[in-house]
Amino acid sequence: MITYRRRKVSRLEAFAEQGVSLRYPARSWSGVRADDGAVVIALREGEVQSASDGFRCLLWAPVIEGATEWIDRPAKAERLQHCRLALLNGGAEGLMVGGPRGEVNADSVLELRVELREGEYWAFWGSVACAYGADDGRLTPDHAAREPVRMVA
Repeated sequence: MITYRRRKVSRLEAFAEQGVSLRYPARSWSGVRADDGAVVIALREGEVQSASDGFRCLLWAPVIEGATEWIDRPAKAERLQHCRLALLNGGAEGLMVGGPRGEVNADSVLELRVELREGEYWAFWGSVACAYGADDGRLTPDHAAREPVRMVA
């Protein structure tokens, strides 16, 4: 039996491999590929929710004054700009960040559908049977949060 080991890289390396130069390398979780203008968005594995037709993840929500004073406002504004661009472009590419070291499976890129719902931007993708991202390469409903999870940037 042949076992294939998935190549794991840092979030910054994953963006670089996708041809994306991040504006704020230590803080950016999205960017635009220089050669074709595609939006690439990193998603935190722990913030993924299972949906009836696949998976979803909150990409951006408005700042709640008084509750999120600590938020990185430039990175949040950048993420909003990328969400708007992804909505106009008809989607984005996604990098799943997870594991104890916050790494990305360099060989897996998700095709995301980005939607604006009640003032929040959400990413949707895959089907429960065939989405990827967990330790063994498959992101099953057991790996996805069932309750709403809010993301800061």
